[in-house]
Amino acid sequence: MTPGDPTCFGFGAPVCEEGETPRAPRWTRSRVLPSGAWSEWSLQDYGACVGPDAAVPVLTAEDFRRLPLPAPTLHVQPDGDWVLVNVETIVYTDPSPVTLTTDLLGHEVTVEATPREFTYDWGDGHSTTTRDAGRPYPALDVVHRYEQPGRVAITLTTQWTGRYRVAGDPQWRDVTGTAQTSVTGPALDVEERTSRLVSGTCRQTPDAPGCAGAAAG
Repeated sequence: MTPGDPTCFGFGAPVCEEGETPRAPRWTRSRVLPSGAWSEWSLQDYGACVGPDAAVPVLTAEDFRRLPLPAPTLHVQPDGDWVLVNVETIVYTDPSPVTLTTDLLGHEVTVEATPREFTYDWGDGHSTTTRDAGRPYPALDVVHRYEQPGRVAITLTTQWTGRYRVAGDPQWRDVTGTAQTSVTGPALDVEERTSRLVSGTCRQTPDAPGCAGAAAG
């Protein structure tokens, strides 16, 4: 047996009260997809005493937080490397649940993780927390107006809730606790731009204000 073998119990069995059963040290491993590769075994505890109602292993909040939850993608509109002062910057993400498979005490466990809350750090000292995943333009579900020019990066922190089901047991059980993921988007220039009425296009008059010819001159 090797240290990563979940049948290796070289730590000594705990001394239990009457009616309790010694539980061996607990090892876990995980994979994102049923067809994916398993991670390495990781020792979680050195064993415990369990009662007669503890036949089904419990996926703890700590177990849940160790799973490789994929951070939802952060979408920003306008889609580019700049946004405008005093104009709505739109953000949205994907609220779809994620299904993962892990191994707990030799039992295969299916975990369904669901994004519950989204916190946007706008990079200018302000933040927004919402349960709305947002939608792309023309919707204005989750927006922010920058007040000053500068350079910012938006960070999305997602709070996840979960439920799990042990193989052979049809009952879904809630995870007691939550997990978090964070992702930061690319840097954005917050710019001020001035509108001008013109009689033609920049193609027609390259030297007009705001056209490339005027900037080059």
